[in-house]
Amino acid sequence: MPLQIDLPPGFAGLPVGDDDRLNRRHAWMVAENVAASSVEEFGSYLMALVPTMQANGIRVFGKFAVGPRKGDVATLTLGVAQWPDTAPGSRDALVAAMAEEYRGRHKRAVVQPVRLPIGPAVVAISGGKFHLPERDARTQIKAEYQIPLPDGRSVVILSVVAESEDAWPAVAEATAKVAWSLRSGEAA
Repeated sequence: MPLQIDLPPGFAGLPVGDDDRLNRRHAWMVAENVAASSVEEFGSYLMALVPTMQANGIRVFGKFAVGPRKGDVATLTLGVAQWPDTAPGSRDALVAAMAEEYRGRHKRAVVQPVRLPIGPAVVAISGGKFHLPERDARTQIKAEYQIPLPDGRSVVILSVVAESEDAWPAVAEATAKVAWSLRSGEAA
Protein backbone atom coordinates (compact mmCIF):
# COMPACT_ATOMS: atom_id res chain seq x y z
CA MET A 1 0.00 0.00 0.00
CA PRO A 2 1.68 3.27 -1.09
CA LEU A 3 1.74 5.85 1.70
CA GLN A 4 2.29 9.59 1.91
CA ILE A 5 3.12 11.74 4.94
CA ASP A 6 3.94 15.35 5.67
CA LEU A 7 7.34 15.58 7.35
CA PRO A 8 8.26 18.17 10.01
CA PRO A 9 9.79 21.48 8.90
CA GLY A 10 13.55 21.20 8.51
CA PHE A 11 13.46 17.40 8.25
CA ALA A 12 16.66 16.00 6.73
CA GLY A 13 16.49 12.33 6.05
CA LEU A 14 16.51 9.36 3.81
CA PRO A 15 13.40 7.85 2.27
CA VAL A 16 13.95 4.13 1.71
CA GLY A 17 12.21 2.33 -1.13
CA ASP A 18 12.58 -0.72 -3.33
CA ASP A 19 14.32 1.17 -6.17
CA ASP A 20 18.05 1.26 -5.37
CA ARG A 21 18.74 3.90 -8.04
CA LEU A 22 16.24 6.20 -6.33
CA ASN A 23 17.70 5.29 -2.91
CA ARG A 24 21.17 6.16 -4.19
CA ARG A 25 19.94 9.53 -5.52
CA HIS A 26 18.37 10.32 -2.12
CA ALA A 27 21.55 9.23 -0.28
CA TRP A 28 23.71 11.50 -2.44
CA MET A 29 21.32 14.46 -1.91
CA VAL A 30 21.56 13.99 1.87
CA ALA A 31 25.33 13.60 1.57
CA GLU A 32 25.63 16.86 -0.36
CA ASN A 33 23.76 18.67 2.43
CA VAL A 34 25.53 17.22 5.48
CA ALA A 35 28.79 15.58 4.46
CA ALA A 36 31.83 16.40 6.56
CA SER A 37 33.85 14.16 4.28
CA SER A 38 33.42 13.76 0.56
CA VAL A 39 29.89 13.42 -0.85
CA GLU A 40 30.81 10.08 -2.43
CA GLU A 41 32.18 8.70 0.85
CA PHE A 42 29.22 9.85 2.98
CA GLY A 43 26.70 8.79 0.31
CA SER A 44 28.23 5.31 0.24
CA TYR A 45 27.90 5.14 4.05
CA LEU A 46 24.20 5.97 3.74
CA MET A 47 23.71 3.42 0.97
CA ALA A 48 25.35 0.77 3.17
CA LEU A 49 22.48 1.29 5.64
CA VAL A 50 19.71 0.92 3.03
CA PRO A 51 19.61 -2.93 2.89
CA THR A 52 19.27 -3.14 6.68
CA MET A 53 16.57 -0.47 6.69
CA GLN A 54 14.73 -2.26 3.87
CA ALA A 55 14.93 -5.58 5.72
CA ASN A 56 13.40 -3.94 8.78
CA GLY A 57 10.58 -2.24 6.88
CA ILE A 58 11.96 1.28 7.38
CA ARG A 59 10.59 3.68 4.78
CA VAL A 60 11.80 7.04 6.17
CA PHE A 61 14.63 7.88 8.57
CA GLY A 62 16.01 11.29 9.48
CA LYS A 63 16.36 14.18 11.90
CA PHE A 64 14.79 17.57 12.53
CA ALA A 65 15.08 20.39 15.07
CA VAL A 66 12.61 20.13 17.93
CA GLY A 67 12.00 21.73 21.30
CA PRO A 68 12.62 25.08 22.94
CA ARG A 69 16.42 24.95 23.01
CA LYS A 70 18.64 25.54 20.03
CA GLY A 71 20.39 22.33 19.10
CA ASP A 72 17.67 19.94 20.29
CA VAL A 73 17.21 17.38 17.52
CA ALA A 74 14.76 14.51 17.16
CA THR A 75 15.16 11.32 15.13
CA LEU A 76 12.13 10.20 13.12
CA THR A 77 11.74 6.63 11.92
CA LEU A 78 8.75 5.37 9.97
CA GLY A 79 8.49 1.69 9.19
CA VAL A 80 5.88 -0.70 7.87
CA ALA A 81 5.63 -4.22 9.29
CA GLN A 82 3.59 -7.05 7.83
CA TRP A 83 1.32 -9.29 9.91
CA PRO A 84 2.18 -12.99 9.65
CA ASP A 85 -1.40 -13.52 8.42
CA THR A 86 -4.25 -11.13 7.78
CA ALA A 87 -4.91 -9.18 10.99
CA PRO A 88 -7.73 -10.76 12.97
CA GLY A 89 -11.00 -8.94 13.68
CA SER A 90 -11.74 -5.26 13.43
CA ARG A 91 -9.01 -2.63 13.44
CA ASP A 92 -10.52 -1.11 16.62
CA ALA A 93 -10.21 -4.46 18.45
CA LEU A 94 -6.70 -4.88 17.08
CA VAL A 95 -5.71 -1.41 18.33
CA ALA A 96 -7.10 -2.18 21.80
CA ALA A 97 -5.02 -5.38 21.92
CA MET A 98 -1.93 -3.53 20.67
CA ALA A 99 -2.38 -0.88 23.38
CA GLU A 100 -2.56 -3.57 26.09
CA GLU A 101 0.54 -5.27 24.67
CA TYR A 102 2.43 -1.96 24.65
CA ARG A 103 1.38 -1.17 28.24
CA GLY A 104 2.61 -4.59 29.30
CA ARG A 105 6.06 -4.00 27.81
CA HIS A 106 6.38 -0.31 28.76
CA LYS A 107 4.96 0.05 32.27
CA ARG A 108 5.64 3.78 32.59
CA ALA A 109 4.45 4.85 29.14
CA VAL A 110 1.25 6.80 28.60
CA VAL A 111 -0.64 4.69 26.05
CA GLN A 112 -4.03 5.24 24.48
CA PRO A 113 -6.03 4.39 21.38
CA VAL A 114 -6.75 7.33 19.06
CA ARG A 115 -8.60 7.78 15.80
CA LEU A 116 -6.61 9.25 12.90
CA PRO A 117 -7.99 10.14 9.47
CA ILE A 118 -6.56 6.82 8.16
CA GLY A 119 -8.18 4.85 11.03
CA PRO A 120 -7.62 3.73 14.61
CA ALA A 121 -4.12 3.76 16.10
CA VAL A 122 -2.17 3.43 19.33
CA VAL A 123 -0.20 6.42 20.60
CA ALA A 124 2.42 6.11 23.35
CA ILE A 125 4.64 8.66 25.06
CA SER A 126 7.53 7.44 27.17
CA GLY A 127 10.78 8.68 28.57
CA GLY A 128 13.62 7.72 30.78
CA LYS A 129 17.31 7.70 31.41
CA PHE A 130 19.44 5.12 29.69
CA HIS A 131 22.77 4.22 31.24
CA LEU A 132 25.60 3.64 28.82
CA PRO A 133 29.15 2.42 29.48
CA GLU A 134 31.51 4.66 31.45
CA ARG A 135 28.66 6.01 33.64
CA ASP A 136 27.19 8.03 30.80
CA ALA A 137 23.42 8.51 31.18
CA ARG A 138 21.18 9.84 28.42
CA THR A 139 17.66 11.09 28.67
CA GLN A 140 15.34 9.87 25.94
CA ILE A 141 11.84 11.09 25.16
CA LYS A 142 9.85 9.00 22.68
CA ALA A 143 6.50 9.38 20.94
CA GLU A 144 5.27 6.38 18.97
CA TYR A 145 2.22 5.62 16.85
CA GLN A 146 1.26 2.14 15.72
CA ILE A 147 -1.28 2.34 12.92
CA PRO A 148 -2.89 -0.77 11.40
CA LEU A 149 -3.52 -0.03 7.73
CA PRO A 150 -6.83 -0.61 5.96
CA ASP A 151 -5.25 -3.40 3.86
CA GLY A 152 -5.45 -5.70 6.91
CA ARG A 153 -1.89 -6.90 6.26
CA SER A 154 0.35 -4.13 7.60
CA VAL A 155 0.99 -1.74 10.45
CA VAL A 156 2.86 1.57 10.32
CA ILE A 157 5.20 2.26 13.22
CA LEU A 158 6.11 5.93 13.55
CA SER A 159 8.65 6.76 16.23
CA VAL A 160 10.18 10.11 17.14
CA VAL A 161 12.94 10.22 19.77
CA ALA A 162 14.82 13.15 21.32
CA GLU A 163 17.44 13.41 24.05
CA SER A 164 15.93 16.45 25.76
CA GLU A 165 13.38 16.35 28.57
CA ASP A 166 12.36 19.91 27.67
CA ALA A 167 11.53 18.80 24.13
CA TRP A 168 8.81 16.27 25.02
CA PRO A 169 5.83 18.54 24.20
CA ALA A 170 7.39 19.43 20.84
CA VAL A 171 8.22 15.76 20.17
CA ALA A 172 4.62 14.75 20.91
CA GLU A 173 3.24 17.54 18.72
CA ALA A 174 5.56 16.87 15.77
CA THR A 175 4.84 13.13 15.91
CA ALA A 176 1.09 13.75 16.04
CA LYS A 177 1.26 16.03 12.99
CA VAL A 178 3.09 13.36 10.98
CA ALA A 179 0.69 10.61 12.15
CA TRP A 180 -2.37 12.73 11.31
CA SER A 181 -0.96 13.41 7.83
CA LEU A 182 -0.58 9.70 6.97
CA ARG A 183 -2.66 8.84 3.93
CA SER A 184 -2.81 6.37 1.12
CA GLY A 185 -0.60 7.36 -1.80
CA GLU A 186 -3.31 6.07 -4.12
CA ALA A 187 -5.65 8.94 -3.10
CA ALA A 188 -3.18 11.62 -4.14
